[in-house]
Parts: sequence; structure tokens; C-alpha cells
Amino acid sequence: MKINSIYDIRQLLLRYHSVIYTRDPNADIILMEEELAMLKEAGLLEAKDYYACKLVLQAEQRRLEQNDQG
Repeated sequence: MKINSIYDIRQLLLRYHSVIYTRDPNADIILMEEELAMLKEAGLLEAKDYYACKLVLQAEQRRLEQNDQG
């Protein structure tokens, strides 16, 4: 699976019946990171997909921080 955006991560998590939406983008990122870590630990998510998701989430976190500052 190609992971390029938050939408892609949401679709991936949806495969495992996990819907994360708190109306707080920062909280969503934290919860997604935790859910992805659990999936990787359980052997349900390949390491390459896990790290691709982490990169997208980190980029989104930086984007949110820049928007808060400016």
C-alpha cells in the first residue's frame, strides 16, 4: 500500500476497524501513532508501511505547528 497522506493512513486503519477522529488534529495524530504501533507489534502491519505512516504523521505534525505559529 502506498502511504502519502493522512487520508491513506485513515484508510489503512479502517481496514482494521479503527476509526480515529477527535476533532483535534494533534490528538488524532497521537492516537494514530499508538494504533499503528500496536498493529506493527501484533505483526499485522509491515515495518515499511509503519515507517511510511510515521513519516506522513511527522510531516503533518510539522504542518500543524507551522499553522499554529503563523
